[in-house]
Amino acid sequence: MTAGKSADPSFPREQGDLSRQLDNALGQACVGVGDPGVQAVLMKEGRLVWSSRRGMAISQSATPVTDHSLFYYGSIGKLVIATFVLHQAEAGVLDLDKAISHFVGEEVAGSDLVTVRMLLTHTSGYPDAYADPAVPAVAPRLPPSYGDSRSYDPNRVWTFAMVNNGIRDPVEPGAHFAYLNCGYFLLGRVLSKTVGGDEALKRAIRRFVRRADAVEPMTEKLFTMERSRRALRRFAHGYELLADGSLLDYFTAYGAQGIPTEMYGLPFTDSAFAGTALAGAQFLDALFARQRLLQRETVEAMISPTPQATCDGSRSDPLASTCTFGMGTRRIMAGGRTWQGHTGSWIGFSAIGATDMERGVTLFVMTNRNTSEYRPASVIWEQLAETCAASAT
Repeated sequence: MTAGKSADPSFPREQGDLSRQLDNALGQACVGVGDPGVQAVLMKEGRLVWSSRRGMAISQSATPVTDHSLFYYGSIGKLVIATFVLHQAEAGVLDLDKAISHFVGEEVAGSDLVTVRMLLTHTSGYPDAYADPAVPAVAPRLPPSYGDSRSYDPNRVWTFAMVNNGIRDPVEPGAHFAYLNCGYFLLGRVLSKTVGGDEALKRAIRRFVRRADAVEPMTEKLFTMERSRRALRRFAHGYELLADGSLLDYFTAYGAQGIPTEMYGLPFTDSAFAGTALAGAQFLDALFARQRLLQRETVEAMISPTPQATCDGSRSDPLASTCTFGMGTRRIMAGGRTWQGHTGSWIGFSAIGATDMERGVTLFVMTNRNTSEYRPASVIWEQLAETCAASAT
């Protein structure tokens, strides 16, 4: 099943040609990665240029993906958190170069050695907290370094303290780049402390993302931190492709009584959000094209590559290159164009969204499929990005 649309009837005939080209590219790319459930959106400066959905949100019940099916954003949530942190810095609530002990006290190991900027830029030096034996398994079938996966419980009630038990003293803070989740997990604690607690943080983020309203309001219908029964009714199940070619349903295989509790929401501010492709596209469009979320100079600082994340430019895969990272965002090359955004993946889900800032074009793709070899959303996104780059959009 596939459906596409152009939201603005004033677009010229060339826009219809682009929509047909994108529909064709989406179909070809999806077939090549096993035809997952997909949402894809193309925006330009607040306008919906094209959108499409395809495949099944829940395979067992043959429930098709709709425009309002919820998917998991994964690490794209880091971009949202980074943007909110920088907004707080613009407001004078946070100083990026202050030690986090100023905000969280001594409850976090090494808090007097690590700054907010280090957390934003993956240079804090913290070891991987999720791999520490003191932290329960956050997912099934992870590598042995992540502890005994038999302890995985999709219904476990997580707290900040549970993950904080695995945060150890940082090694050479500020000296090296290492992409890890626990830095953004700690940013969530910093934010919670500065705004008045977890519930206050959720309210503050909900208010902030409403600045990105464009095609549809950024309400809980499109963008959420809540693992509610209402969200579950609209959520696409995540599927992993197994070696024998069968699909494993991440939502049902391990006894989850609702949305798996480690998937998103607090305290997991390294991957705190779920929503639709339209919501993700609206957020990126507001940040990088319409500039409704941060001041121009703040955006420039945000996208500037982290000095510690250097490389010789010889790597052929831009998504694997560390030298593309800024603060919560990364530079992506596709179709001969430079895009700014982020990727995300977890068991059963993959996503990618980015903006061609020169042209004000944002492309966002979400799927409910993931494999150990590749990220289906990235494969689809790159083919769509090449199609966009060849047009005059």
